[in-house]
Amino acid sequence: MRAALALLAIALAAAPSWAVPPEGTPPEADIVAALTEETVQIRSNFAGAELILYGAVRGFTEGDDIAVVVRGPERDLRVMQKVRTLGIWINRAPIRFEAVPGYYAVASTDPLSEFATFSALRRNAIGTEHVRLSAPETERLETRFGVADVRVYALGAEIVDYREAIVRLKAQDGLYYQAPDGVEVLEGGLFRAQVRLPPRTPVGTYQADVYLFRGGEPIATRRTVLRVEKAGLERAVFEMAHESPLAYGLVAVIMAVVAGWSAAEIFRRR
Repeated sequence: MRAALALLAIALAAAPSWAVPPEGTPPEADIVAALTEETVQIRSNFAGAELILYGAVRGFTEGDDIAVVVRGPERDLRVMQKVRTLGIWINRAPIRFEAVPGYYAVASTDPLSEFATFSALRRNAIGTEHVRLSAPETERLETRFGVADVRVYALGAEIVDYREAIVRLKAQDGLYYQAPDGVEVLEGGLFRAQVRLPPRTPVGTYQADVYLFRGGEPIATRRTVLRVEKAGLERAVFEMAHESPLAYGLVAVIMAVVAGWSAAEIFRRR
């Protein structure tokens, strides 16, 4: 805690000065935010990490609320239904979702529904109910009831089950979560929020967005970036697998052959 406040003091000292508005004028809102660590290295013994996002809000007034959203690297995801047929479980009806966040966490001063409108949450993708999970192969845009570009899914209500399954499975691994009391507001508009990274944290670039809500709508936002990367031998193997997949496959096959031959030779001598 002391370390976070000390870093916050340094950030505020380097930030532009905040002028006091005339009496009776609604204060302008602005946010300063930073993470205690901007790079997290993953090694073979990585068991998760806890970071602190800290900052300050200029113009923070009674009744304002803060939401912090951390989104991880996006990747396409293929989801299928598991159906029991003649006593055998088979996969069917695959759907490809594009740009699915590998990590998604929300922390706020209060439950989101108590200070934010549904449209504001949906527009800014705040909350696990509003995380953007797009399946282009099953959706189209139509005009309905005079509203243009309404997103309609070919599968109808079934698409909801797919979306809920993604969120549920990610939550089981600790990759998706919400903390409705995860942001602590201190004196003078200072705030802090804890960010938990589970052992299965994906590698890539993360975006941490801080929203200041007033009257149900976000009136200010600030973004900071977090980098999660492999380190040591794990990084060399990771880079080889992604940059030279053919060489990686050959090395893996050779290692498997050598390991199998060595084991067979040991048992033969015994």
